[in-house]
Amino acid sequence: MKFVVTQDTPTGLWFWELRAAEGGSIARSQTGFRTVAELFESIHAIRAQAPKSLVFDLLGTLYEGV
Repeated sequence: MKFVVTQDTPTGLWFWELRAAEGGSIARSQTGFRTVAELFESIHAIRAQAPKSLVFDLLGTLYEGV
């Protein structure tokens, strides 16, 4: 997997996209970041917290061991 960063030309905001090794999109930032520093801070937070993330369905059921 890899993060790809882009800047929206009209607004100047930065966005990230997490892509699979094959290139398909897995997730995208919904928030546009004003600076590259804010963008990278978001990516670092995801990298740090993802291993600890729990998995729930829409009803709130926790999937153990995932």
